[in-house]
Amino acid sequence: MPEPATMPKEESSKKKGGGRPDFVTPEYIAAQRAKREQAKAEKARRNTELGILPVEPVFNTNFRKRPILAVCGNGGIESGAAFVDVKIMTYNALIRRKLFPTNGDALKWRWRSKMLLSELKYYNADIMCLQEVDLAHMDTFYVPELKNLGYDLVYIRGDGKNHGLLICWRISMFSLVKSESVVYDNDNGYDLADVDAKPTVPQARTRNVASLAALKFNGPDKGGLIIGTTHLFWHPHGTFERTRQAAVLVRNAKTFASQIDRRWPVFLAGDFNSLPFDSPYLCLTKAKETRHTVHSYENLRSSWEHEYKRKEDDEGEDDEGDEESIDCPEERPELAAAQAVVAELSPSTHGHGQVPKAASPAGTAVESRQQAAVRGLPKKSTIEDIMELHDNNNVLLRSLYGVFYRYVHPENSDVELRNGEPAFSNWAFTWRGLLDYIFVMEYPDRRACDSADKREIVRGVSVLELLRLPQPEEMGEEPSGQPREGQYPSDHLCLMAKVRVVP
Repeated sequence: MPEPATMPKEESSKKKGGGRPDFVTPEYIAAQRAKREQAKAEKARRNTELGILPVEPVFNTNFRKRPILAVCGNGGIESGAAFVDVKIMTYNALIRRKLFPTNGDALKWRWRSKMLLSELKYYNADIMCLQEVDLAHMDTFYVPELKNLGYDLVYIRGDGKNHGLLICWRISMFSLVKSESVVYDNDNGYDLADVDAKPTVPQARTRNVASLAALKFNGPDKGGLIIGTTHLFWHPHGTFERTRQAAVLVRNAKTFASQIDRRWPVFLAGDFNSLPFDSPYLCLTKAKETRHTVHSYENLRSSWEHEYKRKEDDEGEDDEGDEESIDCPEERPELAAAQAVVAELSPSTHGHGQVPKAASPAGTAVESRQQAAVRGLPKKSTIEDIMELHDNNNVLLRSLYGVFYRYVHPENSDVELRNGEPAFSNWAFTWRGLLDYIFVMEYPDRRACDSADKREIVRGVSVLELLRLPQPEEMGEEPSGQPREGQYPSDHLCLMAKVRVVP
């Protein structure tokens, strides 16, 4: 007799045994958390029936409080002149459990969230730029807690990412005028005003974004400021793409500011995933003649030669996973298409929305000009293309810590090696270094030349205070990678600066 026909097995996105699916979605994460909470509730019910009282675990949710360091200098502001003092913080708040094998309960959100909230309350910033903010905790933690503290906020995230960027501002001080997102994968940095410039091609699909907000000071005729935050491409070989993304960020911030009020200062704060002697930092802060060192250029060249593979990136966090793929332009039609047309950025996205995968063209006439500009563009941009992108921005960024930290904490400021920056802002299990910065944009006509106030970093902006960062020897015996109970709630440490803005 013939063997009975075998029915084809139904394809499933889940692994054998009903395990974790190949692609983790926010819905899957929420469902898994709901199952865990249901199991905990059922266990608590059974224990209650048996007369077993719950034992609350002991965990020290205190954190190490750091002093605020005053920048010395004479006032320099004319009597009766208007000014506004603003405290600006930047903080990468995410950790990935599998990267921290010795941190124990400090990784659990139930404890880490308490430490994080206590720290945010204590430093009491007027503007907070938070990176890698977990989408799953937005409705249950960030939105209610920050609203309760008197902040309003804008949250965006890249396509398919489970974490994003959060800009928060004190409602009593500011009103939002406009916000905008920057999608690095969709933006090749091209500007119609740059007649001889070439658009650039993203080296990989990274799904990194930036967020910009125009905040008006409350009160009559007090002006305002532009605040932006970003989290640049993380990859160890990603220097070339980070350098490109940095130029795109500045280009968009400059254009955004011109649409609001060019007199408003522009602050960019975030996790730039770059050391202060690498190309992204140097290209942002140094003039063309001094932006390269032998080390930085060699690192940039090596990064340019790197070939990315699919699924090379895995930023997963156990059951809160965020597995991401890095794709080369030739592997993805939408990236290859970016070589032929510049996508116009979408309007701002509020709430928990994702920025779109693609954006609508600016119009037939503009599109035609853009297509003409990229005709014959190679699949891979060159280092010279990226340098030209930075040159055409015609502005520099000044690092608030890089300029003034040497005066308030000279033991932790290396001018020759780190351009005056502190030793680290990231203290993980296997890697330590400075990745986070607070910059202010310096236009050619805004240089603080011969200012009476030695704290003035660009015209109209003075740095009054900086939050102290610890030295390596203060982090304790190994293993000391953060987060740790009673120490810090993230492997990143927050930076904060108090600035005086003269409208």
